[in-house]
Amino acid sequence: MKAAATRELFAYWNRLRGARAAPERADVDPGQIRGILGDTFILEASEEAQFPFRLAGSRLCDIAGHEMKGERFLELWSAADRATVLGALSTISDDAAVAVLGVTGGTELGRKVDLELVLLPLRHRGRTHARILGALAPVETPYWLGACPVTRFELASLRMIWPSGRRRAIGEASAAQPASLTPPPHALAGAARRIGRFLVFDGGR
Repeated sequence: MKAAATRELFAYWNRLRGARAAPERADVDPGQIRGILGDTFILEASEEAQFPFRLAGSRLCDIAGHEMKGERFLELWSAADRATVLGALSTISDDAAVAVLGVTGGTELGRKVDLELVLLPLRHRGRTHARILGALAPVETPYWLGACPVTRFELASLRMIWPSGRRRAIGEASAAQPASLTPPPHALAGAARRIGRFLVFDGGR
C-alpha cells in the first residue's frame, strides 16, 4: 500500500481481528486511529441501498467538497467502473477479503490526483454482510486538494487480499497472500477469476 493512512488502517484492522476473519464494528476504537480518522469511513454493506456512507471523516469530505454521510458509495463511480467496484465489495463481504484500489481523482478544472482506497470487512452484531471499514487518502497531496473538490473517481487498479487465507472461488491460499490484478507473464488464464473488467490471479504481488 502506498498511502500512510491506508497502511495504518489495514494494520489496525488486522490486529483487531486476531484469529477471526473480520472484527466486530463495536471493536473499533476511534481513539486508536486518531491520526487517520479524517481519512476513514464506514459503509453499510447493502447492495440494494448502493452501500451508503454511515460515517465519513473530515478529510474525505474535504476531498469531495461536501458531507459524505448518507451518500451512496457506488454513485461515486462511472458505469464502466461500478460493476468492478460492486464485485470487489461482494468479495469483501462473501470471503472476508480486503480490497486495495488505486483511484484517479479529477476536478472540474481538469486537475488530477492519485488516491488510494482500502476496503475492509466488519461484522455488526454477529452479521457478516453488515459493514465495511475504509480509508481514502492521496498518495501525494497536491496544494489544491481540499480547496478544489474532486468530482470524478476513476478506478486505476485493484488488488484483493485474503488475510485469513479464505479464497473460496480460487482455491486454497496461504494467509495474508495478496492477489494482484496485473498477472505475471507466465500466469495461466485458468488460475484467475474476473471482477468487473479486472482479473484476479493467484499468487501475484
